[in-house]
Amino acid sequence: MGILEAVLIFAVVILLLVVSHELGHFLTAKWFGVRVDEFGVGLPPRMFGIKRGETLYSINWLPFGGFVRIFGEDEDKDDPRSFSSRGIWVKSLIVSAGVFANVVVGFLILSYISWHGIPGYEVSVEAVTAGTPAELAGFHIGDRIVGFDGKREESVNVSDVQTYINKKLGIQAEFLIIRDNKELHVFAGPRKTPPDGQGPLGIQINDVKTGIIRKSIIHAPIAGAKMTWNFLTQITEGILVFFASIFTGAGIQGEMVGPVGIAGVAQETFRIGIPEFLFLIALLSLHLAVINILPIPALDGGRIAFFVVEKIIRRPIPQHVAGFVHSSFFLILIGFLLWVTWHDVARLL
Repeated sequence: MGILEAVLIFAVVILLLVVSHELGHFLTAKWFGVRVDEFGVGLPPRMFGIKRGETLYSINWLPFGGFVRIFGEDEDKDDPRSFSSRGIWVKSLIVSAGVFANVVVGFLILSYISWHGIPGYEVSVEAVTAGTPAELAGFHIGDRIVGFDGKREESVNVSDVQTYINKKLGIQAEFLIIRDNKELHVFAGPRKTPPDGQGPLGIQINDVKTGIIRKSIIHAPIAGAKMTWNFLTQITEGILVFFASIFTGAGIQGEMVGPVGIAGVAQETFRIGIPEFLFLIALLSLHLAVINILPIPALDGGRIAFFVVEKIIRRPIPQHVAGFVHSSFFLILIGFLLWVTWHDVARLL
């Protein structure tokens, strides 16, 4: 039951992410009067379909995604309603609409969670290493970190503290702490190259749950927008670090998770509760948005990059050339996905 449950939950997650992405392409194409031949939920073979107007709406047997077939998307068509006949701006908007849809899904879920309620945290100092910046700054065991740079935050967790410390390496950082029910400001300089076994600051910390934070229906979208922006920024920074580590030979930091790993995480969060499961879907949706907008052939960003090149050289790139490049990179991406999946499976063995 465990494996079957994981597969079913993973299928639901992929359906939500991919169908919303494809829905963005579909609605934008319709908006600009481009003919859409089929909108499919799931992947072929087809289970059944209903034609409404010029579009076939299909349900397919493989529940791992979805697709949209836009007239003239993969070949040049001399037709005013074809995708290929449209200008660079319309084509770019249609292609980027899937990314926008994923951002909207993430925003809506995070806004709902903000209204429903999210756990609030403070960070407790569990240990202070002698001779470190933390000891010199005056950190004590039992201090609770509640803010940075003189500002108290609504919630602070270990990840927030680590992110803040990493941004302040080699320069002065200001922590707002609670000690004996009093607010204190502690100034410390995190080290760029700490000794082995020590962090930049020299403290051990843990999350302490303080309660549930709920936003009003008016303020929830504002909180959702802030979280969406913060996550998009963090995801983008993470991806840039990932590519930098590849090209500089520094090695990949941390663990990469593929479909098997995601299925396991989805199963765990689903068992914890629906809000946690929705939070995971929001994060995955935002990850999908950032990855898809990268200027890599076979991704939406790569297709937009081709449109830009066509605009610069003032002539269309031959379809067979574009198709070959996108197909080649698609195979590379599939190979990379299989490699990550293999590592997922190896960790389970």
